[in-house]
Amino acid sequence: MQDHSINSVCEFLLHAGTEYRIFDMGRGLCEVDTQTFLEIENGSVCAPFPRQKHAWFGVVFWNKNASENHYIWFLKFPVDEQGLVISAARNHFLQIIVDALGQSISENTEKAQQLPDNPYSFVPGQAQMAQFNAFVKKVFNVARHSSSSQHAMAYIDAPQVADWRTLSIQAVADVAVLLDDAATAERVAKHFSLHADEFRNTLMRASESLPKQDVIIKAFTSILDIHGNFCIEALTGLGIPSTSKTIQATLAEILNSEHAVRVDVLSVIAARHFNQLNDELLLLFFEAAAKADEHHGYNGELFIGFFSDLVQIPSLRDNVLAMLRTPKRSDALAKSIGYLFSNTRGA
Repeated sequence: MQDHSINSVCEFLLHAGTEYRIFDMGRGLCEVDTQTFLEIENGSVCAPFPRQKHAWFGVVFWNKNASENHYIWFLKFPVDEQGLVISAARNHFLQIIVDALGQSISENTEKAQQLPDNPYSFVPGQAQMAQFNAFVKKVFNVARHSSSSQHAMAYIDAPQVADWRTLSIQAVADVAVLLDDAATAERVAKHFSLHADEFRNTLMRASESLPKQDVIIKAFTSILDIHGNFCIEALTGLGIPSTSKTIQATLAEILNSEHAVRVDVLSVIAARHFNQLNDELLLLFFEAAAKADEHHGYNGELFIGFFSDLVQIPSLRDNVLAMLRTPKRSDALAKSIGYLFSNTRGA
């Protein structure tokens, strides 16, 4: 394998004789087909879910002729203002791994697991790692039969008898990825109000941005308690990959409530509910961000941060830019937009 022959991560893995699956980890978790990932890493299409000005991926690969083991790379590549991966960064990563591994990966796949130090690898937090492991097991059709998920379901079915404190975060995540299954969802929802707060919060965090049945959305919403003891974990758990009128109505209620100036609430909405932000909700969100700016004395920094984050999402970009021109805006929003333009001119 010659250095000059490697032009993409996909090509490197193919030359290595491995099979692989790609998962987007930017704003949730979903599998990406090989051709789409190739187009993303080549900068010919925008990364669909950029976060913190990077595209985030988990790459699972294996060589079935050499070992039963599966290996993982967690990679982040910087994107430009339009959400396109910066090719120079991808090429730099390729040069690093080719220099370090050469052709050896085809004979010893395990060596490729130990990437040399580089600025493009990242280590997920404990909760994200548990969710990733659970999701991958589901893709490979082993999640439902894992012993950890069975232990968690034993507590879910009989919370008065089983002890939730014996469960690992991984066990809870193994259940969370199954909440799109009707039978599993019904079992979880049946005694949801009886589950320990710590268990419920862990389950809701583990299910963020994953598909789930309506009965689970209803259970999480009941815990959210907008007008009482607001539960940020429930707001996080309500994130799903598709649009939902029920969730959109809930978000509208939150953005019209006293919680709208909370930075953690706005951050969860931007990170986990961005796909629910139609024009009406987008305006409500930025109005809330502007008011939060004034409330906390951030002088436009909060608004600018959320704008910079959401405008990089391809599906939202045009709507976010159109929001800047809306005549339906409060004085607070107009002031924040002024901060934005002043910041842009000064950059």
